[in-house]
Amino acid sequence: MWDKPCVSAQARPAKPRCKKGEMMSFSKKFCGVAGAGALSLFAALPAWAQDAAAAAPTPDKGDTAWMMVSTVLVLAMILPGLALFYGGLVRTKNMLSVMTQIGAVAAFAMLIWVIYGYTMAFGDGGNAVISGFGKLFLAGVTPDSTAATFTDGVVIPEYVFICFQMTFAAITVALVLGSVVERMKFSAVMVFALIWLTIVYFPVAHMVWAGNGYFFGLGALDFAGGTVVHVNAGIAAVVAALVVGSRKDYGKRAYLPHDVTYVLLGAALLWF
Repeated sequence: MWDKPCVSAQARPAKPRCKKGEMMSFSKKFCGVAGAGALSLFAALPAWAQDAAAAAPTPDKGDTAWMMVSTVLVLAMILPGLALFYGGLVRTKNMLSVMTQIGAVAAFAMLIWVIYGYTMAFGDGGNAVISGFGKLFLAGVTPDSTAATFTDGVVIPEYVFICFQMTFAAITVALVLGSVVERMKFSAVMVFALIWLTIVYFPVAHMVWAGNGYFFGLGALDFAGGTVVHVNAGIAAVVAALVVGSRKDYGKRAYLPHDVTYVLLGAALLWF
């Protein structure tokens, strides 16, 4: 008689205790699995961040070095290359003034480029004709910032890109002076350089070389400056010669080069 009540008393609470234990065990397992998954997820985040950083393009040392060499070569094309070429073609008394104008206008173009020329041509935003002014005075440009190239996934340091494009702006405006040598004052040449670079060269450089430029959107690829430099400078030279007019004694006397050696040396530097 004592066994039945004991058994029934123990059997009745045993069933709910068993179910509660099973539920607690399941919840503990679920929490443990969820916690382990969360920990593994957070542990994997740094690896994913490293993979994303590794996927971002980085400048190649060889590409950077060659762009720096190319920048120096373009500088050599201006001084002494173009200065000797144009200086040798004029009369002896005008050689110094021609060389001075080329050197001064190139230096002036470089100053304009770093002040507002770069942001007009390759700044952020803008439209198909001109870029924005977010990089005025090279604002936002750091040693770690990069510039894209025509090749996907290949970038170069932005400072190197700025210097390289700066030499193109300098030599382009200097090329125009060949059509007006001996016929423009120094002050007039500097004013012309300021106006022409602002309203012609910078917009054309943006339209041809910038990713959102008008001609670039049409599929134009100018690898060596045939459009931005040569065609642009050639048209400007013709217009400048027509505006300034011919020499007073044109057709009455011959204007022979005073030093063919300078001409050949300058031409060799330009060709090289």
